[in-house]
Amino acid sequence: MSSVMSREEALGHFLEHHVFDRWQGDLDIISESYIQNQDTTIAEFVRSVDTACKKAAELQEAGVKGDIQYIYLSLLRTSLMEHKASYRIDIHDERWFLDPVECSSHWQADFIFDPLFQRMRELEAVKTSYARKISTMDIERILQIEAIRYHLFTIEFMRSMIPSILECEGYNQLVKKPNICILAGEYRDRSELLYGQPEAEPEEIMAEQ
Repeated sequence: MSSVMSREEALGHFLEHHVFDRWQGDLDIISESYIQNQDTTIAEFVRSVDTACKKAAELQEAGVKGDIQYIYLSLLRTSLMEHKASYRIDIHDERWFLDPVECSSHWQADFIFDPLFQRMRELEAVKTSYARKISTMDIERILQIEAIRYHLFTIEFMRSMIPSILECEGYNQLVKKPNICILAGEYRDRSELLYGQPEAEPEEIMAEQ
């Protein structure tokens, strides 16, 4: 790599030759991993949701948790810096984030994000040929940007799991509002409706909190 390149030129070259469109090659890896481990992957996800629901049902029996209106599946972006894709599963009453009784569990979306994390590790080695014009901080920013696409893949997986959620034991133990909703997004951020019909759109609900 030419040492006379400016930092901007080096970054542009780095992105064009080592980042852009590389995600497309990850699709086959993700698909193969899912096919090979489908039963385990589904079971782990449903178990995580089931665990949160059962905790909420116990809190309802104790009289400290209201009727459930929101199940919120959210990416913890800070986990990405540790090359983990941790999703938090929260069970809320009609107050959503203002629900004073916390009830949650966690699920790792490893099969979707692992190819991304592997590519980021490889970029750390590639950057050495750019005469210190590409930093680890640059790669961390690339990770955060690239992660958006993998998060969307994860949301689609979650959407496909809605029938399994509705059938799990914990969900059916809950005392639920008639308009219960299941949403997915980032932690305490904008969300996408996966199931149900809220009285307000997710963005409106967020604005009220």
